Amino acid sequence: MFHRVSSSAARKFVVAVAALFVATGIIGAIELLLYQNELLMAVVPQSLIYSSSIVGLGLYALLYRSKWGTWLAGIGLLTVLAAVAWMVEVQGNMRLIALPLTYVALLLCGTALLFFVKPTSVLGRGLWRFGIGSSILIFLFTQLSVWGLFSDSVIGFKQANFIALSLISVLVLLGATALAILLRTYRETYVPRTRSQIVIILMTIIGVSIWYSLSLYELKTQSEKAETKIELIAQMIDETLNVQRNTAEQMQQRFVAAQDDATLSRLLELDTTRFEADNPIVRGFILYDAQQQVLMSNGYATEFLAANMLASERFLDWLATAEQDIRLIVHGTSLATNNPTFIVSTPFTTPVGEPQQLLTLLDVNKVIATNYLSYFDAMDTYLQFSPELLISMQGTAAGTSTFTELKQRSSHFITSSATIGDSGPITFHSVLSDYSEIQNGAQLDQLLLWLTFAFVFIYILAEDNAVRAAKRQHELAYLAKHDDITGLFRRDAFSGALALRDQVTGGRNRNLLFVNLDGFKPINDSLGHTLGDKVLYETARRIETCVPHDALLARFSGDEFLVYFEPTSEQATQEVAECILQAVRKPYEIDGIDIHLSASIGSASNDGLTLEGIHLIQHAEIAMSQAKQLGGNLMQAFVNEMARDYQQQVRLRNALQIALDKKDFQVFYQPIFNTETRAITGVESLVRWQLNGEFISPAEFIEIAENTGQIIPLGEQVLDLVLSDIKRHQELQQIKVTVNVSAQQLQRYDFPRFLAGRLDHYQVAASNVTLELTEGVFAGETASTITALQRLRDMGCNVAIDDFGTGFSSLSYLNRLPADIIKIDRVFTHGIADDPELFAVVQKIIELCKQLNKRVVVEGIEDEVQLQIFEQLGVERVQGFFFARPMPIEQLLKLLVK
Repeated sequence: MFHRVSSSAARKFVVAVAALFVATGIIGAIELLLYQNELLMAVVPQSLIYSSSIVGLGLYALLYRSKWGTWLAGIGLLTVLAAVAWMVEVQGNMRLIALPLTYVALLLCGTALLFFVKPTSVLGRGLWRFGIGSSILIFLFTQLSVWGLFSDSVIGFKQANFIALSLISVLVLLGATALAILLRTYRETYVPRTRSQIVIILMTIIGVSIWYSLSLYELKTQSEKAETKIELIAQMIDETLNVQRNTAEQMQQRFVAAQDDATLSRLLELDTTRFEADNPIVRGFILYDAQQQVLMSNGYATEFLAANMLASERFLDWLATAEQDIRLIVHGTSLATNNPTFIVSTPFTTPVGEPQQLLTLLDVNKVIATNYLSYFDAMDTYLQFSPELLISMQGTAAGTSTFTELKQRSSHFITSSATIGDSGPITFHSVLSDYSEIQNGAQLDQLLLWLTFAFVFIYILAEDNAVRAAKRQHELAYLAKHDDITGLFRRDAFSGALALRDQVTGGRNRNLLFVNLDGFKPINDSLGHTLGDKVLYETARRIETCVPHDALLARFSGDEFLVYFEPTSEQATQEVAECILQAVRKPYEIDGIDIHLSASIGSASNDGLTLEGIHLIQHAEIAMSQAKQLGGNLMQAFVNEMARDYQQQVRLRNALQIALDKKDFQVFYQPIFNTETRAITGVESLVRWQLNGEFISPAEFIEIAENTGQIIPLGEQVLDLVLSDIKRHQELQQIKVTVNVSAQQLQRYDFPRFLAGRLDHYQVAASNVTLELTEGVFAGETASTITALQRLRDMGCNVAIDDFGTGFSSLSYLNRLPADIIKIDRVFTHGIADDPELFAVVQKIIELCKQLNKRVVVEGIEDEVQLQIFEQLGVERVQGFFFARPMPIEQLLKLLVK
């Protein structure tokens, strides 16, 4: 596939890549505007917003060969690099980039250099190749990183923005591809059409937008989990401290109500023991008197005292300011140990009036019920007392850190505030510690980007192939309508154009000249077809100089030409004919050989009557034959006396009607062979008519039947004969049987319905029958005709175009008419071995038929050479005298059995 990609398709792909870069920048800018500081990380980092937009515009500038545009893009990339380097190295803002700064610098500097240097010199091409190769290496590095095949140390971060990495990986590879395309096609000036660019850009934007929406959804989910964890932790702390405060108040009330010291001592021992046993968060108790002397301690509190954890001056001052309210502090020194501690002070007065304080030591690590937070294990949360003091809320002895240290450890966190009790808003930081979910999501979402560009690439190929096919079809259509030697109309195209003139000429004078070269065949035979073709070409040019500008010209057959025009007078016709005679009489100098020719011209006019063009051709041909009989080199006008042959036609018409009434027709069958196996794959049914013991040529009576409308009953009788043979002979049921159908049968009544009735009557499957259409179908191509053909195919019948290339069956109809089989006429078969131009035309016709999924059957195979040629051209079905002549059903059955 890829070796068939044209430069135009490749440059369209550059448009898609440029659109991807620009769309990335636009989407990133919208994200920055809407979600700044609300996400754990940016889907499109800020550095990528500016750099991708500039690269996209730079690719457009390269595509349009804009020198200033590429220079501005290069300067812009260097400016972005300088700003990013300063913000990362000086300010420590690592959220700006998703790759190590070294790789960012390499990509931006390298791309900027390519924008400055044209790939028109050896040095320039070398730099471009080096830049493209380096980009591919960076793509491999980032892609392997996205899929977790590199360790964190290789990436250069302890944590990576895998979403941005997946996008950068796609951008780098596609950018390198676009640069490679521009390197290869730099000297070309082709720019895709605006409509094509718009479609490609829209497809790219849709794909990128869907990718971004999925990535943003996953990232917002993780960000919401981080904020939810902060809210849950704050709620847990608040509820836990409220419980401890309420318990302390209850203890305070019991202590104050004691009647004597003995009761107080029992209460102290009972409450502290029970409270410590019932609350795992409680680590011990310390009782102080008014002089701050320790009266009692138990559990961990004794170790706490022994470690001088409560000997600081600041703590003693806090202790000395005791009031009647319950107080709570965080013991700062303990935060740096494995046992961070909250202290709750419960003041009370003894029965003798002495003030005392009971300190309850609470384990900070157990303030949080971590078993309820397992869903949020991907996040580490910190409680900030100040920028210099952050406490881990993971339920483990994680110690403390500063906000600066936190930013150095991870760039991906969310800061949020929550209210705990009456203390007002307290700041928390939720840090992403487990990247597996984001990494897995980035891997899957990246596939969407690859699929987007795969789809864009397929669309570009399809569009490019369609354009090239249309161009080829146009060329073939021209060849189908115009003679490849002279450039004049072919007979069928001329007839079509003449039919159009029939509809608009009204009562104007019309004239047709039938020109035949005298003695051309000996020249062709003695000097060769190549020289003969040059003579024909020169003759066509000479005729063109003699006719009015609106005349229709055609090469009717080998050395025959048609000229149709609308003369203003009879004298004008004489002048045109005389000019042609004189032009042909002038010596031809072809390849150093002098050739002398003359022409015989037959002229036919409508004489003010309504006469169709086809009749003008017939009359002019009759007149040309008369001119030939008179010795040639003259013009002969048609007169009614020349129409003696018409009398014969009348006689045949009458006899034909009698034969129709008596059903006096026979069907012969000519086998169709497979070129590879030589097996019979089908047969064509051919009508035969005996008159007075002699067979009348179908070419004679079928034309009469077409002109008189007798073709309809004739076609129905033949159809009945064929279906009857199929029903009676099982051998025919195993192959395709072709039946000829006239255009009038399709146009004058509901032939598909009629055929369905006959098939049902004879109990013959529609798939057993192939309907072969005469050229009249194409002369009157209408919506109803096409509908009828489609209905026939829907029934299961195959549809074949008969005698292709000789009548109205133009290549331009191939793509519109619902036909399965194209039968190439024997006109194209004869002489193909000796005529390279004819060979080329036939080859193109066969190629076009294959592209349109039409099966080709070649008629008129008469020798082994012709068979071998068509075998080489890939034709699978042939028929002709070389294999078998048309034969009665009895003889066919013997052949099938044999």
